[in-house]
This record gives sequence, structure tokens and C-alpha cells, in this order.
Amino acid sequence: MRKYGKDELDLLNIQIGCILRYARLKKGLSQLELSLLLGTNPTMVGRVERFENVSGWDKIYLICQQLEIDFTGLFNLKSKDELLSLVNGSIKLDTKLTKEKKEYYESLKIKINEGFKNF
Repeated sequence: MRKYGKDELDLLNIQIGCILRYARLKKGLSQLELSLLLGTNPTMVGRVERFENVSGWDKIYLICQQLEIDFTGLFNLKSKDELLSLVNGSIKLDTKLTKEKKEYYESLKIKINEGFKNF
């Protein structure tokens, strides 16, 4: 098993959020709709997507099941280009793209680019 350093773990958290957000948007679900399917609240879904706190694996697993994505694939760090592609795909699918969301996506791209500079 590969051991990740702090920078790689930070990127892995970003990646998990990006994959989950992209999958949710591809299914045309809002955070509220997904939270209702999961029996939770939209705040939890948003926090996982924004990697604001490290979520328990069980919450991430339930989201993956609902969105029909591979849970184990979340933990293999993708390339910078793949992560940026997920962000750009989310931008295209986001039907409620406010100024704040645009700024969030731009800051996410910066974090990804800077994260990959460290290795």
C-alpha cells in the first residue's frame, strides 16, 4: 500500500469532494435531493464535497452507493489534469452557478495547482 504525505492527503480530500460533486451533478441532483435520498442533511453533503472536514468512511460510502461510483477509486490520487477536468466538468453541469460558486471553483483550481507543485 502506498503511503501518502500531508500534501498528497490534502489533494486526496479535494479529489474525493470533486468526484462526489461531479457525480451528483451528472445525476442532476441538488445537495438537498441527495441528502433526502441518504436520510441526512444537505450540510453534510456540502461539507464532504467542499472537503471542509474529514468525513467518516461510512458517509462517503453511502454517497458513493447512491451516486453509483466506485468507493475504492476515491483513494487513488488522480493526476492534476484529471482533477482539473473534474472541476471544469462540475462547472459545466452546475445549473446554479453564482458568483460565489465561480470563486469557489477558481480557488479549487488554484489549490489543486499549488498542491501538485509540492511533488
